[in-house]
Amino acid sequence: MTTSVQTFFDTYAAALVSLSAEKIADCYQTPLAVYSDNGIQLVTSMDEVVSFWLEGIKPYQSMAIDKAVPEILAEEKLTKTILTSKVQWTNYSKEGDEIAKEVNFYILSQLNNQLKISGLIIMNE
Repeated sequence: MTTSVQTFFDTYAAALVSLSAEKIADCYQTPLAVYSDNGIQLVTSMDEVVSFWLEGIKPYQSMAIDKAVPEILAEEKLTKTILTSKVQWTNYSKEGDEIAKEVNFYILSQLNNQLKISGLIIMNE
């Protein structure tokens, strides 16, 4: 059975708050394109994804984010195996206080009935 988009993002949220770059990288596939106002970063190996997230988890650590809740704002299936999702993340402390919100846009690819991130547009920097 195909992984649902919500299930995928729930799994991704658990990986994010684990602060494990390797677990987060498991949600990606390469090649991968990361778009932001700072430019486009092309990622061609899983080692690069892990390196990207070794830096990417630092804000989660510094803000002491304990829980990340994804809310899918929009979803569109573009082809049989490619879809896009716009996701709002609400991040919470251990005490349950809201710390931050962010919105990102994802390109997801389905391979062997599993969704993986193959493109990321960072909308809130």
